[in-house]
Amino acid sequence: MVWDNELLPEQRTAAAHVGSHARLLAGPGTGKTLALTRRICFLVEEQGIEPDDILALTFTRAAARELSQRIEAELSPERKPRISTLHSFALRQLLRNSARITALPQPLRIADDWEERHIILEDLKSLLSLDHIDKARELFNRLSADWQSLTADEEAWDQRFPDPAFLGAWREHRERYGYVLRAELVYQLRRALEQHGDFDLEGSPRHLLVDEYQDLNRCDLAVVKEIGNRGVEVFIAGDDDQSIYGFRKAHPQGIRRFLQDYPGARELALEVCKRCDPKILELGLFVARLDYERIEKPIRADDGREGGEVALLRFHDQVAEAQGVAGLCRYLLDRHGLQPDDILILLRADRNGAFSSVLRDSLAAAGVPVVAATADTNPFDRDPGRKVLSFLRLIANPNDNLAWRTLLQLRANSLGPVAIQSLYQLARNRSTGFASTLRAVADDLSLVPAPHGARIQAEVRTIRGLLEKLRPRENGDEQKEPDDVNDRTRQVVEMFVEAEEERQAIMEQFQKSAQGSDATSISALLRVIEASSEDIEQELETGKVNILTMHKAKGLTARAVIVGAAEDEYLPGRAEGEGVGDERRLLYVSLTRAKHFLFITYCDKRIRQQRHTGRTSGSERRSLTQFLRDGPIAPRSGEDYLRNLSNQ
Repeated sequence: MVWDNELLPEQRTAAAHVGSHARLLAGPGTGKTLALTRRICFLVEEQGIEPDDILALTFTRAAARELSQRIEAELSPERKPRISTLHSFALRQLLRNSARITALPQPLRIADDWEERHIILEDLKSLLSLDHIDKARELFNRLSADWQSLTADEEAWDQRFPDPAFLGAWREHRERYGYVLRAELVYQLRRALEQHGDFDLEGSPRHLLVDEYQDLNRCDLAVVKEIGNRGVEVFIAGDDDQSIYGFRKAHPQGIRRFLQDYPGARELALEVCKRCDPKILELGLFVARLDYERIEKPIRADDGREGGEVALLRFHDQVAEAQGVAGLCRYLLDRHGLQPDDILILLRADRNGAFSSVLRDSLAAAGVPVVAATADTNPFDRDPGRKVLSFLRLIANPNDNLAWRTLLQLRANSLGPVAIQSLYQLARNRSTGFASTLRAVADDLSLVPAPHGARIQAEVRTIRGLLEKLRPRENGDEQKEPDDVNDRTRQVVEMFVEAEEERQAIMEQFQKSAQGSDATSISALLRVIEASSEDIEQELETGKVNILTMHKAKGLTARAVIVGAAEDEYLPGRAEGEGVGDERRLLYVSLTRAKHFLFITYCDKRIRQQRHTGRTSGSERRSLTQFLRDGPIAPRSGEDYLRNLSNQ
């Protein structure tokens, strides 16, 4: 395919830019991913740039996967440049330069979310005698925030940290278990780039493309700047109106200040929105323009699009709201011929299914197939998947401290917290890792109080025996790595997971993690899993109306979107200061997922379980979100609106 085939003039200009850094402002539905894809094609086909000299960084795995698939379709897999998330890129560079980095435990091992929650936080709660794990989590969040905002680089920061004892306990804990936190990957890369003049960047790129630049925090921005300072041409794309990840310190000023931070950079913009009908885009832009600091950018609906159907509907309570949403879905399915998966229902939050459960019941009663994906469903966070992952880690590295600890904690072995704590104290006293301490106890039971020693010895021998069964041998003694990673993972899954449904879920998660990567070994697959942050974007389930949280809807689009519970108690809810801007942008992103139909619902009051949600928990009264009170769409009675639809 010719690189500029069927591009709009503005897309062609953006894709063909060379000679300076550039900022591409691209609102919803304007073809940002298409422009980035064709830019890579232009560099390779027209400029003769080698694919290895091009680096593309994205915010999520889903975005990296989509860009990778598009490039392969147009250039072929052999001519694809390096495309990855910023976290994966950071891990690869740290591994590549591990000999230069002495401040981190080696070999580099990333603790995942489950290990953070069930090992690290629980241990620190115990070590520091904290009364609740939320205190440990609060300090960890502060630590992550300081990395992301670069506060941790300030002089004497560790003396000013809210709880220096926490820092001391955590640093000792990480030494015994030999891990690095995912939240610090980019921070550690930034420090290494700054401190080591001979730091070896993979491929020595000449062109750097960064997608969703508005989602980067100060630390991410500093890494991009360090790379740019090495003579790399930086091309960034994004939209400050869609910066919604304030919980990880996303810094919309980064994209707003790009032209000042990169003198001589070119300003580019995509103007034509091919997704939203005019009325939908008009309402979305009203919400976006409430932010007087935003970059004003040209954006308009594509020529020839009809107005679109938009309504802001008020209901008495959540029961009436849910029945109204079911009625809207039936109207879209029966009157307009939509399929169930053409409809998205978006919620600001859904703790314990408080909102989705009511909606699901009403939709089911109306004969509308529905699925709620508002909670985390990663099988690696359940015991069977966690055991499989731990055995795979021990196949890759028999000294993986966290994997040993996980198995001791989850398996039926009569080893409780006291036994594990005695092992940790022994590791501290001996200044050794957890795995080597386990081996020492297995050889000398007197190292820990009875009866723990005998139980630990028996468990270590059992796990070693299981590992031997998982190591195929050739000619009786020579170990051989299976050719197919999928076969090896399936072998482990079938050995440790009985339920077929759970087996299938775990295998699907492995395949999803490996998709778009070059993972040809267990070690490589585990690296991909380690580096990947929780997927914020959500894949839709076909054949059903999908209920999602607003954050998971970014990157998605649907013919019809229903935004539920659009009330001030949830949007902006408890947010203050800069957080209000995040909530406003989150609503803008949610509204602009819709192509042709957009319905926003809210209630006068919320009763039962929902009464105890939101900023005014305990009070029934609710009010329309401040972001829509003065908008171009006036509220209407939901019951009257649906009655009129049925009479048409």
